[in-house]
Amino acid sequence: MWNLGGSNVRKQKKKWEDYLDPLYLPLFTAFPIEWWLLLKKPPFSAIEITLYIIGILFFVFSGAVETNSEEGKSQLFGYIYLISALLFASISLFRWLA
Repeated sequence: MWNLGGSNVRKQKKKWEDYLDPLYLPLFTAFPIEWWLLLKKPPFSAIEITLYIIGILFFVFSGAVETNSEEGKSQLFGYIYLISALLFASISLFRWLA
């Protein structure tokens, strides 16, 4: 009686699930924040330093979770997240000591 296009709704849902995959969450959240804080001129407030540390820990956590997956795509993103955590941490340490 009420055909709302069930298959069409499923296709749209699948399309949005592909774009909003949790695998890509650090790309949309942590990368922009980390780059903004990396390019910002010092001095940093305590909130900015805390946000930077939380971003690095988020990269470490998501990288560790994704590298434990069996999919090759997830492992690739996991290693990218772990390497980016290492790079952001080392660059910020160098900026702090220099």
